[in-house]
Amino acid sequence: MAKNLFLAEARARQFYRCEACGNGITKGTTYFRHDPMNVHRTGVNRVPSSHWCTSCISASGAWLDPNNGRLRVSVLQVLSTPRQASAQMDLPHIVLGQVELIGIGQGLSPLLEADPTLVHTLSPGQFQRFLCERLDAMGFEPQQVGDVYRKDGGLDILFWPRRSVPFPFLGAVQAKHHQHPAQKEGPSTVREFAAVVSGHPISIGLLVTNSSFTADAHWFARNKAPLVRLRDFTDIRRWLVGNFSDADEWRDLPESIEVCPGVVVPIGGPRRRPS
Repeated sequence: MAKNLFLAEARARQFYRCEACGNGITKGTTYFRHDPMNVHRTGVNRVPSSHWCTSCISASGAWLDPNNGRLRVSVLQVLSTPRQASAQMDLPHIVLGQVELIGIGQGLSPLLEADPTLVHTLSPGQFQRFLCERLDAMGFEPQQVGDVYRKDGGLDILFWPRRSVPFPFLGAVQAKHHQHPAQKEGPSTVREFAAVVSGHPISIGLLVTNSSFTADAHWFARNKAPLVRLRDFTDIRRWLVGNFSDADEWRDLPESIEVCPGVVVPIGGPRRRPS
């Protein structure tokens, strides 16, 4: 077995058994797969892929490798096989490594400061879990609607205030992940998400992409989709370093509103300073 694992998140196409704990990985569930360098070769020397359950990898301290976009971890960090116990029992005795788990957002923050494009190396599933962690850091209780590759009705994440507030609300997130930063989301995406949000008791919808939105998308959200907020890579960069109170977060609210002819009410809150 390789000394280091380069893990890709996947959905099991059949039943597998975790190399670390020996527990079964049910078909259709999320797990991690390590593909050896010769995985595409044929012949007797071909080394098969190995399969690892999410529990073992989550406890291993795996980190994102910026060179290939996969989780990287030493095999010894995932498991340890005491030789004496194995010799006495004549059976492999596997003990999970006790390694502190660091959230994906915390691990990416210092890397992203040096190279912001690393956010594009995340898998769609990692991107959604990163958004959940950032929502958690903001003080919300996030809940993924389902697996990335399963039907979710257009809603990826639901969130609500963690603490008791006078006016609780329900929010929803649709995550749009792109490997290429030049790929933009257009108005059709905003239109479809606005229709989904309007069909549920949702107070605010966040349409989040790791790239950007077109000018038409911004126009549609501003003029036709009052419940939808657009957040792009620029916002994600702030969130990665824990900046949730920037004045730019208030950009969706007008500085004032005319409730009737001649009656204008100013809207408070931090505003962006003119550049």
